[in-house]
Amino acid sequence: MRRTQHTLSFYFIIFLILASAPNAEAQVSSPPDSVNFAFLPAISFNSDLGLIGGGLANWYVYKDQHVPFHRYISLAAIASTKGLASFDLFVDKPFAFDTKFRLSYQVYVARFFEDPYFGVGNYTRDVYDQDPGVDNYFSFRSFNSGLDVQLRYPLTKRSKFGQLDLKATALVHYETPWDNSPDQLISVSPPPGNKGTHLALWGTGLTWENRDSEFRTTRGTYGEFNIQIGSDLLGSSGNSFIMNNDLRSFFTFHLIKDITLANRLLITHTNGDIPYWKLAYAGDEETLRGYPARRFLDDNAVIFNTELRTWLFELPMLESQFGGTLFFDAGRTFPNSLPLKDLTSDLRYTFGFGGLASFFTPDFIIRADIGFSEEDFGIYFTTGYMF
Repeated sequence: MRRTQHTLSFYFIIFLILASAPNAEAQVSSPPDSVNFAFLPAISFNSDLGLIGGGLANWYVYKDQHVPFHRYISLAAIASTKGLASFDLFVDKPFAFDTKFRLSYQVYVARFFEDPYFGVGNYTRDVYDQDPGVDNYFSFRSFNSGLDVQLRYPLTKRSKFGQLDLKATALVHYETPWDNSPDQLISVSPPPGNKGTHLALWGTGLTWENRDSEFRTTRGTYGEFNIQIGSDLLGSSGNSFIMNNDLRSFFTFHLIKDITLANRLLITHTNGDIPYWKLAYAGDEETLRGYPARRFLDDNAVIFNTELRTWLFELPMLESQFGGTLFFDAGRTFPNSLPLKDLTSDLRYTFGFGGLASFFTPDFIIRADIGFSEEDFGIYFTTGYMF
């Protein structure tokens, strides 16, 4: 029997944003030396995840001459009646320790009773035809935790032509399946790392920044190149190599309203002792909207996303704006053995539309998307643009 798998669920907002700046006008314009606070408690229901409750708190600290901001903090915690529980803290601090270094770090821990798993290299056009009728066949129980640290240093001065940064990264991740049935797919066809794996990855890279805003981009370009290496000599479960490339472009034109055309190309390559949860993937609200999370898993991934974004109207009494998006996603995953000439032979496509809302501070954006694929559709609610 075919089962609908929604990657995330639609949130019914019960309370929107509180702000701690001195007055509403200051929050909208985000002047120097201001602190904006946004809080979003929410409740939702999903047939796969059950009733979900939690909250997201964002702090935006601005100071004169500190571009794009002095400090940004995001704190999220959610729980579900079907066993999803997670905590995530992200901090981004330009000019760390009164230097030119930009320091960011993320700490997270999560438990999930129905983590999706469709197999490595499973490209069946309708994966649900493979379902033998076992409860939770395409899901499993998992626990994961991690710490990501990133340090950036400018190699060039910020100008109208952009800024080039050198980046160093350190990452410690752990994930393990637990207490799963022998009839579930992860037990029937166990992937690398199914007994529990920890990774300690050390990396470097370059970041090109030439956007007019990091939160609310309307024009400019952005590029990121990263390599990460793991070794049993450096505290990892095995030897691994991961490369990520992220290229973005933004262009705004006027057609009744200002409309932004946003494009992104993601390329991921992995090699070595890579657990299933660190393989390249496609499918979720950050890659191919409309496919379930991690629908496609393999050594490599190529993803292209394009969006049209616009703000349609505002409500001055609520100091809010509302808009919408149209989007198209394309991409695939593939093994290292695939000949280059076959790279575009099995692309998957999704399309859809979404709504946008911004309250009090322009940098805090709420986004709801619905994406359609040849297998299913997905509804996503989150904060910020996809890219």
